[in-house]
Amino acid sequence: MIGLAAAWAIIKRLNWRVIALVVAVLVAAIALNNWASSLKEAGRTEVRQQWAEAQRRADLKQLAKIEAQQQQINATDAALMAARGSLDAKSNELRLALSEDRANNDQQKPAKDTRTNACRPMPDRLRNALNALGHANR
Repeated sequence: MIGLAAAWAIIKRLNWRVIALVVAVLVAAIALNNWASSLKEAGRTEVRQQWAEAQRRADLKQLAKIEAQQQQINATDAALMAARGSLDAKSNELRLALSEDRANNDQQKPAKDTRTNACRPMPDRLRNALNALGHANR
């Protein structure tokens, strides 16, 4: 209680103008503190908005990059499917040529002299089908 009594004694000696000045200074300090806090919060909000905008731009760039890569993958896949289709057609042509050659071989009589006729010449269609298949794999 000694502290309160001493403070009361000092206040009694002071003029009302001094007390008003002290109160005004305290009110101004509190107002300044509130104003500074609101400015800090406004700055934080602005920084958050700038970061969100930068993140949105980065996300859009990433999505565009992913879309371009997907288009490239789709084009490569289409080219692969076209190549497979071409290869399948050439393989079917080879199978047909082989089956024709086998059918022709079954119908022909075997050569009697195997020393001079060890192998018959390859038919043109079979040779062309094999060549086409070999060129497709290069």
